[in-house]
Amino acid sequence: MTKAARRKSEVAVAFRRTFGSGAAVSVFALAVGCSAAPDLKATVTAGDIDKAGFKPVALMLGRRCGSLDCHGSRFRNFRLYGLGGLRKLAADKPELPATTAQEIDADYDAFITLEPGAMRDFIAGGRTALNTLTVFRKGRGDEEHKGGARIFEGDPADVCLKSWLTRTVDAAACASASEEANPLDK
Repeated sequence: MTKAARRKSEVAVAFRRTFGSGAAVSVFALAVGCSAAPDLKATVTAGDIDKAGFKPVALMLGRRCGSLDCHGSRFRNFRLYGLGGLRKLAADKPELPATTAQEIDADYDAFITLEPGAMRDFIAGGRTALNTLTVFRKGRGDEEHKGGARIFEGDPADVCLKSWLTRTVDAAACASASEEANPLDK
């Protein structure tokens, strides 16, 4: 008997002692019936998201969100690489060299794989419901976020990110957001 099967059996016995055999059988059957093995080959694609135009967005995200104490840490699930933060190559320092193409690719992958199903639904819904994406909710402070609001509606970072997601990258807004001091650092 496997450990998991033995544990299920122990739980069933304890439940039966507490609530009676009829309830134990019902709950045990329900638990076993609802615990199908995951499909390890299943995939979810994020849909049609422009990788070629992501560079200015990656630089902005690195500036706003990628410091070593935030998403520029290897301990974050949404991990950003680049200048001022975590680097892909061990030989690179946070301050040198400039963000590399490899780091931009890693940032793109982090963005689209954060919640691919929600990203796919966002695209299918006409790319208008920005609040369905965690990056916007947390970035704007609409949802609990350790770093607080880092992007404010209408500021260059917001315009940059929205423009990329709607297929019209505003490179000037991205550059402005990458160069200016973060509003929370003032």
